[in-house]
Parts: sequence; structure tokens; C-alpha cells
Amino acid sequence: MSKEAMSNAFNEWMRRFTDEPERFEREFESVGRFLQEQSSGAVPSYGETAAAYLHQVAEEQAAAA
Repeated sequence: MSKEAMSNAFNEWMRRFTDEPERFEREFESVGRFLQEQSSGAVPSYGETAAAYLHQVAEEQAAAA
């Protein structure tokens, strides 16, 4: 993904977050899981989940263009 596409995807993520914050309630729940995984020495799963979502947003934008 190019830097421009990534930037656009992050902007779209923020637009969705500000327009419909209730869709992102699980993000706040994931903080606890992240901290637990990190403190146990595991690689936190948040990055993989967030990357997959951002990739999906970028694909949706590309398809709409």
C-alpha cells in the first residue's frame, strides 16, 4: 500500500469513527486484551486486527474510485 493510500485509509477510518463512534466500541474493549497480551510476553494481536481493518478500508476506497 502506498503512503498516499495509507493516509487516505486512515482519514477514512477517522471519518467513520467520528460519524459512528458506536461501531468502534469494541476498540475500547481491545485495550484490556492488548495490555494483558503485552504483560504476558505475547505479541499483542491488536496490530494484526487493525492492519486487516485498515486494509479493508483501503480496498473499499480503491473499489469506489
